[in-house]
Amino acid sequence: MKNWISICLLGISFVLTGTAAGVERVEETYRAKEGKVLEIFLDVDAGEVWVKRCADDREGRLFMEFTRDEFRPVFDFNEDRGRLRVALKKGSWTRFRRNGKDQKAKVTLEIPAGVDVMMDSRIKAGEVNMRMGGIRLLEFSLTVWAGEVKVSFDEPNPVTMSRLYLKARVGESRFLSLGNARFERADISGGIGELEADFSGALEEECRARVNLNIGESHVILPVNTGIQMKIGGMGFLSQKSIDPFLYERGGIYYNDDYDEKTGRFYIRISPGLGALRVTAAE
Repeated sequence: MKNWISICLLGISFVLTGTAAGVERVEETYRAKEGKVLEIFLDVDAGEVWVKRCADDREGRLFMEFTRDEFRPVFDFNEDRGRLRVALKKGSWTRFRRNGKDQKAKVTLEIPAGVDVMMDSRIKAGEVNMRMGGIRLLEFSLTVWAGEVKVSFDEPNPVTMSRLYLKARVGESRFLSLGNARFERADISGGIGELEADFSGALEEECRARVNLNIGESHVILPVNTGIQMKIGGMGFLSQKSIDPFLYERGGIYYNDDYDEKTGRFYIRISPGLGALRVTAAE
């Protein structure tokens, strides 16, 4: 009863409808407090996950579709504290593996465009598509255990991001235009599968990134509008490496040809594992 009252007082709209096919739909709206950092925690066990910027400066929206009796939705928003928790939890994983084709789970989260955001996302399995361009991200963290992942920053972050953390354990991952995240420090990790880490975009004048790779094919794309220092460490001797000729090696460190003429600095350390590593310049 207390939870229901608090939701009503916060002015959050809630719609829950069922269909004959056994699919339920949840729709929510939430309104962030002006001048308050919005902390978002996204936790999804399985399914499709979409995240994008909302056109409204302070209001965000959530949409969920899931198979009835197989998933449990969670929506918890505290306006005063500026905290939002969204979750879609799976019941029986044994039943999911047996009848996976008959299951439906989709989460779409829209984030307000006019408030500062700190976001932590954890996805166990599924297809993840996050278009984070233009969102005022102070910190952003994403961990995916298995699935296909695409994170893109098609527009520059309006604020400086202190830390960007992206980790994909198994599957195909594409991290695009990461320079537009405007991070000061980035940690990118790939487990087993294919990884593309594209650092093109409006990088901060001085920033650092670490890219850790385990098993599979990896493609790292570096910007051409800043001075680059790249070091390859870890178990690099086990990987097949292809380094674009726009970089040259000096004393175990790679630099771009016009490094001394550039005003910005991008320091990157790549630790490849077993597989193939390709490093190229952004077009």
